[in-house]
Amino acid sequence: AGLIGEATENLAAHTGPKIGGLINATLGNAAELIITLFAIQRGLLELVKASITGSIIGNLLFVLGLSILVGGVKNGVQQFDRRHTVNNTILLAIAIVGLAIPSLFSHSTINEIDAKVEILSLSVAGVMIALYGLGIFFSLKSKISTPLIAEPSLDQTHIIHWSISKAIIVLALATVGIVIMSELLVGSVEHV
Repeated sequence: AGLIGEATENLAAHTGPKIGGLINATLGNAAELIITLFAIQRGLLELVKASITGSIIGNLLFVLGLSILVGGVKNGVQQFDRRHTVNNTILLAIAIVGLAIPSLFSHSTINEIDAKVEILSLSVAGVMIALYGLGIFFSLKSKISTPLIAEPSLDQTHIIHWSISKAIIVLALATVGIVIMSELLVGSVEHV
């Protein structure tokens, strides 16, 4: 995970703040995603729920909260683009409803219609993936009045250590390493 973070940071230095942020957000949770795929393959749905819940809590509450706190202490009052904030809030509300409805529906029904609940859950997942893609498209293509990410000053610029090809190779090798470690983790959890 550390190598993935370093590789995405170096890629972001080459691609700019918007694409770099997208790469970091997408690949920042690669370990959880790979563990989730192996756990689903082996039928460990409780592990999947715990992994996703931990990732959401860690990223939304801890990382985002700490970033806002430190940014506020360092820079004072922070400003956000209203359209992006509203867009992200709506997407978060839809995600919460999308996760809650199939779960509530499955707990309040009889066992004979489990297949219908699974179809509902997969349909909701498909809609959520489409909305996520549209939200990313909106964030990248919209013209905003204030920048989402402030341009770095001369003393804050990131020195590029790796070339693009080296960052991609390290990213690929680290992902393969996470795949191997995830298989071992899920295999050991499966016995428990």
